[in-house]
Amino acid sequence: MTKIPIITVIGYSNSGKTRCVTGLITALTRRGYRVASAKHCHEGFQLDVEGKDSWKHKQAGAVTVLVSNRNQVGVIATTPQTLSLDELCERYARDADLLLAEGYSWEPHPKILVTSRARLEEERVGLEESVIALVGEKRFDIALPQFTFGQLEKLAELVEKEYLP
Repeated sequence: MTKIPIITVIGYSNSGKTRCVTGLITALTRRGYRVASAKHCHEGFQLDVEGKDSWKHKQAGAVTVLVSNRNQVGVIATTPQTLSLDELCERYARDADLLLAEGYSWEPHPKILVTSRARLEEERVGLEESVIALVGEKRFDIALPQFTFGQLEKLAELVEKEYLP
């Protein structure tokens, strides 16, 4: 099985990571690619609402709960540890052309760094080799492609050229 490319979008909280990811998903989907996404949550999260049937199934002890309708499937699964992006792709994103992950800065995949104003140096510590582009409203004196939020189509072009067949 061919591994799909994985790109992580990293940056400080409220820097615009979700805006960048959703803009890239839209741009790449318009180009005909199937894009999967992953979001790392530091705190707990709830995929389903307490009291709904799927929540009751999980509370009753189901290891995996699948929720589906005529064109969507949701998965709630118990894992013994945090799954890597490669493991998530293998299990849940096999039909995608690319996985865009929000967060996961520790993963060894190419990174798009969303910069907040004047915080570049602190943000890029230890990431020089893996950062492929910067996104933000401020320009920095660094030899990396840089895009504003209004240029996400151009960022999609870079992703397409470098990472998609």
